[in-house]
Order: sequence, then structure tokens, then C-alpha cells
Amino acid sequence: MADEPPTPPADAEDWTDEQWLELLKATDAAYPEHAGNPRITTRWRDRPGPQLLGAAMLGLRDAIYGHPDDEPVVVVEAPGGPPDDDQPEVHLDPEYPERSEVIVRRSQQSEEGNPPTPHTDS
Repeated sequence: MADEPPTPPADAEDWTDEQWLELLKATDAAYPEHAGNPRITTRWRDRPGPQLLGAAMLGLRDAIYGHPDDEPVVVVEAPGGPPDDDQPEVHLDPEYPERSEVIVRRSQQSEEGNPPTPHTDS
């Protein structure tokens, strides 16, 4: 074949990132019959049987080896926070703990249509 993609070097560190990207582009151009075709794994991944089997295998792994701690944590900065009127108020009295209280304000209307009254739990 005249348009064969270049052969990668034995040591991957010998090539720059640009050379690797050119290799990938040449490989894609060399096999146009595979372009745009879904991989076979995407066909079976959407069915409930393999999903259930995969979930069972992950659960078994967690049961035997424990849950892996190296899973990435996704942190997203969101604008603002929840409204302050929905937050419970906590009043702690270190000298007299029995006087500590938590006030929860409910924002929904009561069943009779009257506004709810604040509840105080101690």
C-alpha cells in the first residue's frame, strides 16, 4: 500500500506530540471503512442485561477488595447557594446543652392554606 501510515518508533519518547497526532490522522485516513461506525461495545452497552452484569461485577469487586479510593471527585463551582430562609438555625449553648435549639422553617403552605409556623426543636 502506498498510503500506509508511518510506523511508530520503538521508544515512544522519541516522537513529539505533533508526530503522534499526525500518525493518528494518517491511521484514520488509511481505514475509511471504520470511520463513523459505532464500535460493537456501544451496541451491547445499551442493553439492560450487560448493564446489570457490569453493575454486579463492580459490586462484587467492592465487596471483595473494598471501594477504590482513587476514583476522581468532581467538584463544580455553582453560583450562589441555597436560599438562607430554608436553612435551619442552630443555637448551641455550651454551658447548658439542654438549652440548645434548632429552628427549621418550612416554606410550603400548610394543608389549610395558612402559612406555616416556625417549628422549634430542642
